[in-house]
Amino acid sequence: MPPLLELRDLAITAAGTPLHSQISLSLLPGELVAVTGPSGAGKTTLLRTVCGLQDPAAGDVLLQGKNGDAWGWPLFRRKVVLVSQKPVLPALTVEDALRRPFLYKAAGHAPFPAEAARNLLDELGVGAGCWTQDAQTLSVGQQQRVSLIRALLLEPLVLCLDEPTSALDPDSSVRVQSLISRLAAGRGLVALIVTHSPEQAGHWCSRRLALPGRT
Repeated sequence: MPPLLELRDLAITAAGTPLHSQISLSLLPGELVAVTGPSGAGKTTLLRTVCGLQDPAAGDVLLQGKNGDAWGWPLFRRKVVLVSQKPVLPALTVEDALRRPFLYKAAGHAPFPAEAARNLLDELGVGAGCWTQDAQTLSVGQQQRVSLIRALLLEPLVLCLDEPTSALDPDSSVRVQSLISRLAAGRGLVALIVTHSPEQAGHWCSRRLALPGRT
């Protein structure tokens, strides 16, 4: 089976400072890989580079054997999606915040899956009752889950999750982990998951990419 996502001799930088070089990793459909390392090791920078939000200093990120230029960057960034640790939601209702990515040209006129959105709000414990609430008035944990749902509605091939359960209570964390695991098994979704929890890295993910600290 060919890899879904490949990092080939990837080198990353932060503000022009080299962080890591020759990062190579292949992910098969359905794999969840934990990205670990001390604060400042470049975990978030790695995710941003993989998603095409930051240029690598060297090397390639390949999705199904093609880089972002071959895919076209708008489409690549809908197939490889970053969910940030700190949610960034517009001052819109939850419905409109979830609908917004479907208004862009890159959506290709795909209809907004409102029923799926409501079901995910319930499954992750946010509650469909917040549908008309201003997204910015939600708790940080709720915003974190809404941001994840917004990404999942795009049906990406790759999720880059930056501390996706950092603001969640244990029950909500289990809900998120169960959902991602189910999508990985059923849809072949792959994910790079930044976590500081050894337990989460060991029990949720099949492998670990450990980034050393900066010296």
